[in-house]
Amino acid sequence: MKTFFTKYQMPLFFLLSYLLSWWLLPSGLGLLPHGPAFAAVIIIALTIGRAGLREFWGRLTNFHGGWWYLIGPAILAGALVAAFPANVLLGATASGPPKLPLEVIVILLMFGGEWEEPGWTGYALPALQKRYAQAANGPLIATLILGIFRGVWHLPLVFVGAIPWYDAVLMTPFVFQPIISWLYNKTGGSVPVVMVFHYMSNLLFGGASSIFGGPEAEQYKILSYAFGFVAVFVIAWKTRFKFGWRGAEE
Repeated sequence: MKTFFTKYQMPLFFLLSYLLSWWLLPSGLGLLPHGPAFAAVIIIALTIGRAGLREFWGRLTNFHGGWWYLIGPAILAGALVAAFPANVLLGATASGPPKLPLEVIVILLMFGGEWEEPGWTGYALPALQKRYAQAANGPLIATLILGIFRGVWHLPLVFVGAIPWYDAVLMTPFVFQPIISWLYNKTGGSVPVVMVFHYMSNLLFGGASSIFGGPEAEQYKILSYAFGFVAVFVIAWKTRFKFGWRGAEE
């Protein structure tokens, strides 16, 4: 059984992540963001054991991120700032300053998407990067694979109308995940840096959604994603599509 779990650990991880996150959907409570983390603990325990769990815990408690705690959110903030005049030039009219109720901030802190990261970033990303270490553009392959599976994980939210389709199909695999891979690798494997980035992304885009109304708000979001993709392309180009990965030690 251990051989089976080891051989198919990544497919089993993604399957468990979906099952452990989606089981609340029939009740109307949405996705359980902690599902990927639970899945990671189960798979690591079944394949590597205590040594793997200690390594996993080390990534979760690697707080040595320095300025990288600010760099990730600054990229998203820059994309939102750049998208504002572009949206106005396209005819949009601002309806007010960014607003985000305190209760939303607290709920996002407790049940926001940052709690996905122990699973996606603490387990799946380093595992995939090691698996494709010998492939040409291995870090890029690992990033795209993880981004696509992460996007699929969000599809139920698309079906119930909680997020637009392009959030799951385009933004998650091709903007969000590449930045996360870069942050994780550049910090020597810090999951807290990525969690802060994810939490701040929820706050920034949540607050910015109140600046414009109706279709103009959606247009603003799409423009910000476009500027975010430009930033990702620059990062990919400057790192030769390795996103800061330095080798198998990651």
